[in-house]
Amino acid sequence: MNKTITTIIPFYNCGNVICGMLDSILAGTVLPNEILLINDGSTDNSVAVAESYANQYPFIKCITQEHSGVSTARNLGVKYATSNWISFLDADDYVENNFYECMINVVSDDSFAGSVCGYFTESNGMSTAYANPQAEIMDSDALLEAMFTNDNVRGFLVTRLFKTEIIKNISLNTNIHICEDLLFQTTLLTKYPDLKFACVNLPLYHYVQNNSSATTNLNLFNGAVFKYKPAFDEIRKLISKSYVDDNYNSILEYSMYCLLKEYKNGNKQVLPQIRGVQAELKTIQPTHSSKRRLAYIIAPIIFSHLSPS
Repeated sequence: MNKTITTIIPFYNCGNVICGMLDSILAGTVLPNEILLINDGSTDNSVAVAESYANQYPFIKCITQEHSGVSTARNLGVKYATSNWISFLDADDYVENNFYECMINVVSDDSFAGSVCGYFTESNGMSTAYANPQAEIMDSDALLEAMFTNDNVRGFLVTRLFKTEIIKNISLNTNIHICEDLLFQTTLLTKYPDLKFACVNLPLYHYVQNNSSATTNLNLFNGAVFKYKPAFDEIRKLISKSYVDDNYNSILEYSMYCLLKEYKNGNKQVLPQIRGVQAELKTIQPTHSSKRRLAYIIAPIIFSHLSPS
């Protein structure tokens, strides 16, 4: 079995952090056969940093596109990938030194479509590990459900290794900007219901949470549209499972909690977003409706003391 790996790393104005990701890969016990750095129209020193690595390491290539978003960049990387396996990483994160060793060794034969590992979240100096997929091998249905229901798995592309021939003909939706990775994998797993993924019960990827995340800066709407809604609308076209609405409801409830917390701290500008989340909560019917959810629908300001589970 050919175990060559292409790593695809989109970047946009990441000159101050991309070295951390690249250095963590280069310190690995197993290195990818090629690293494709996709410059998404950066305006800082990111390109100079990326090209300095490309000049030093022949297997690193820097490719530039006009600023079009991470999904377009990942699609471009897949187009140029030459290895049998593909890994998608984010420029502002980093990996354990045994990341690729574990991910490639666990796919023991050609029957596997890929592998899945655990991860760390890094936030405000606190590291939290997630690594218990509850199975050594997951088929398409099991992985699909786990992405929506298991915090140890979730819908991250970065904790996956994919067989190239399987994903070459599936593109990321360039019109979706949040949960695009979840939608991509839902598309893959519904198109190919008999895939098999090996699980690595170790946290190997470090997901660095920063202040640009949607729930941190509380910019949760594009106009009147809740930012997560377009992806979930597309996902519902592919699968009709209760766990999809349950997951979407959890996102809405947590978003409401964050908005109400900000409102209580004196930021009255979030009131239109509170009303927007309130309206969106009314459009779905999760499996279980808690008192908190009911309170958020009826009078969120009054019940702003209620926290998410």
